[in-house]
Amino acid sequence: MTPLPTGTGMKITYIHQHFKRPDEAGGGRPFEFAKRLAASGHQVTMISAGPSRDSYRVGDFDVEQVATKYDNTMSVPRRLVSFGKFMLQATAVAARQPADVVLASSTPLTVAIPGMTAALLRRARFVLEVRDLWPRVPIELGYLPAPLQPVARMLERLAYARADTVIALSPWMAEGVRETNSTVPVRMIPNASDVAAAPSADRQTLRRRLGVQQDELLLYYAGSLGMGYDPEWLTRLAVAVQPSNARLIVAGAGAGLDPARRALEAQGIPGDSVFVGPLPRSQVRDLAAAADLAVSSLIDHPSLAHNSLNKVFDAMAAARPVLFNHGGWLSDLLQAEGAGWQCPRDITAETFAHLRAGWTPDALTSAAQRSADLGRQRFDRDMLYIDFEAAVTGKAAS
Repeated sequence: MTPLPTGTGMKITYIHQHFKRPDEAGGGRPFEFAKRLAASGHQVTMISAGPSRDSYRVGDFDVEQVATKYDNTMSVPRRLVSFGKFMLQATAVAARQPADVVLASSTPLTVAIPGMTAALLRRARFVLEVRDLWPRVPIELGYLPAPLQPVARMLERLAYARADTVIALSPWMAEGVRETNSTVPVRMIPNASDVAAAPSADRQTLRRRLGVQQDELLLYYAGSLGMGYDPEWLTRLAVAVQPSNARLIVAGAGAGLDPARRALEAQGIPGDSVFVGPLPRSQVRDLAAAADLAVSSLIDHPSLAHNSLNKVFDAMAAARPVLFNHGGWLSDLLQAEGAGWQCPRDITAETFAHLRAGWTPDALTSAAQRSADLGRQRFDRDMLYIDFEAAVTGKAAS
């Protein structure tokens, strides 16, 4: 293990290509944990990507943004170029940062290179956070070109070998790390529920703002519309719910957004009335508070089902049960706890009506309470932060 200073506060370089501020659309894990690290007395510098070079302060920590564009509408070659460009620029910035700890959060796994480099130059502790199993998942999905696969696997082995600790976001990811390196310490710290976050208004007011009738069942999906998240299935769901006095609102962006809108337009449904585009996290909280059910969708592929899906943890924070079109550890857990349901992939108006018949007001109230209990008892952000800080600093959890 790399030795650390004996003082309370540490200098932490946190490398995360896809970091988002609270006023932006996207996952809140890096912001929320960086904010808490700063509140604990650590000096945090986030290295992230954006449209231009920038330096600013948010949440009581510093952000060094390098000029690297990325979005999931990019083709695979353009994504690989973006990953490589960020890797080079982040290495240059991270190498100049005084650090006791360097935390690199994948995806992509290429963030391990600036992480390892900076840790070596600064004789700092190196922590790798695995938010997806790279390169296993992109290889299985056919996204990573064959010539790059041996290089990616070599980088994976090197990163695990050099890491003082690996943080994995699901049990399946933790097992995948141990299969590659049986000696590196692995801590499973999933995504979290921000149970203290509150919507901007009461439920009835929020529903009026959305134009949702008080007796209308509102389902929502908030997250990426990359093809892995099955936006085509979401369009079928949007059509299937309509005869049952129900409505689906989808907040997100990605390669599937425009095709999904066009598919609905072809059926006489205004595409942007369902697929409303990306929303900042505060508006997603409002959408969740107005809704009755959250939706989680993935294409039918085993390598995706075991992810730590932000949208599910956000649903628990908002006390909303979840309708899944996929399996995996979160689907199994919420259904076992009475906080979720399985929806068939061949969803039709008839199959949805059958599901809805079981969602009595009492059933929805009970499922919402169980979802809230699960988020508070197992996945509360402040509770998981204790383990996160211990994993990052190498200190025992208090």
